[in-house]
Amino acid sequence: MDKNEILIEIDKVFDYIENIMKSENKGALKALLDDLKRLKNKVMDDSLVNNPLKGFPRRYAEMYNDYLHPITNVLDKMEKYVDIYLDTN
Repeated sequence: MDKNEILIEIDKVFDYIENIMKSENKGALKALLDDLKRLKNKVMDDSLVNNPLKGFPRRYAEMYNDYLHPITNVLDKMEKYVDIYLDTN
């Protein structure tokens, strides 16, 4: 996965979380958005050395005690994309 691909995925997940935050009134998701912003900055600066999103889906599940929400799958994929990016760069 190259830099542009990971940046596109970050933006997609950011938008998805933002939509969930607004439509389901889940303001605590701002913390996840902040993590994605920091991740994007590190990718753009070529300073990413480890995956800051480890446990990303679990954080949501623990916030809302909701392990079955589709967002957990999206967050899991994003965590894996970062691992793939780190392995290939």
